[in-house]
Amino acid sequence: MNRTRGVVVLVLAMVIAALGGWVAGSRIESPAEAAARTQAPTPSPILVPAEFRALSTDVITRGTGRFGSPQSISIATSSIKGDLPRVLTGVPEEGAELDGGAVILRISGRPVFLFSGDVPSFRDLGPGVRGADVKQLEDGLAGAGYDPGPRDGIYDSGTEQAVASLYAGAGFEPVVIAASELQELRTIEGDLIPGSQSSAGVHVPADEALFVSALPIRVAELFLSLGEALDGPVGSVTDATIAIDSSVPVESASLISEGMTVLIDEPDLGIQATGIISRVAETPGTDGVDGFHVYFEVMVEGNPTNVVNASVRLTIPIESTGEEVLVVPVSALSLGADGSSRVQRSVGNELEEVTVEPGLSAQGLVAVQPVDGELNPGDLVVIGFESS
Repeated sequence: MNRTRGVVVLVLAMVIAALGGWVAGSRIESPAEAAARTQAPTPSPILVPAEFRALSTDVITRGTGRFGSPQSISIATSSIKGDLPRVLTGVPEEGAELDGGAVILRISGRPVFLFSGDVPSFRDLGPGVRGADVKQLEDGLAGAGYDPGPRDGIYDSGTEQAVASLYAGAGFEPVVIAASELQELRTIEGDLIPGSQSSAGVHVPADEALFVSALPIRVAELFLSLGEALDGPVGSVTDATIAIDSSVPVESASLISEGMTVLIDEPDLGIQATGIISRVAETPGTDGVDGFHVYFEVMVEGNPTNVVNASVRLTIPIESTGEEVLVVPVSALSLGADGSSRVQRSVGNELEEVTVEPGLSAQGLVAVQPVDGELNPGDLVVIGFESS
């Protein structure tokens, strides 16, 4: 019995010793195995495709649309009418758009015709009168569809006939001055300035013609109501062009100038247009902007009215490739030992270096031209590595 128990104990001891040896052996590793276990995993390249696209550097800001700059309108006095009352009897609606030859106002039942010109109405015009204001009248008559004959700045029979047709077309009788009335209407100006004395016939009183610098115009605001006597400006108008007021930080002001193209957009409002910078302020802090910004104005092409009073994004391309070019991310470029720029291109399971000539860099991309090696749109280039 004692011998049997001793055999059992011996067998158990051997089993325990074997298990201990196995456990100890499983925990022992060679230096090579330890190095292999702690070695960093093989990095994998991060690949992106080369592209073919236009590239530009931009100044981006915002602006607010409006109609063209407002100008005040006033009506001259007429020697023909003397001291007759001048009461406003007809006005256009605010926001109305008017072109040359239109009746913009009615004063005491008489029309005020709208024409384009830089010389304001300052005298009555009639047969025999000469000057720049007559030339403006002739141009305006022709633009409204009434042929005055030669547009030479001389109020002749052709001009007189066109004026009569203008009045008739608007439903008014023209002002006709008889020879017997001329002496009474003669002015000091007529005696002093050659070409200022008119003869009998159809006249245009000074208060029945309004010249503005550009047409068409849009009625912005009326200062008087129907029935009020004329005393000072009647209202203000703008040209029908659309402009945008904007500004850039002082440090960016040197990058923009008159004549530069501007891309205009606001996706939420369905706005997409182009414009041209028409004016850049000479100093910061003018035109309602603070001293850290410089004002500039953009004239919008096509005059889309949905831009008015809208806040829009303005993108001004400063430098551009113009046409589409081969581009890669800036991070794909590396510098070789000889100072050349290189890109690693993935070919199968291998990486191939391509020497390139870099160009314009913008928006995180750079234009490249292969110098040694092949690189095409769609080729995968390395921009970095990541651990597996």
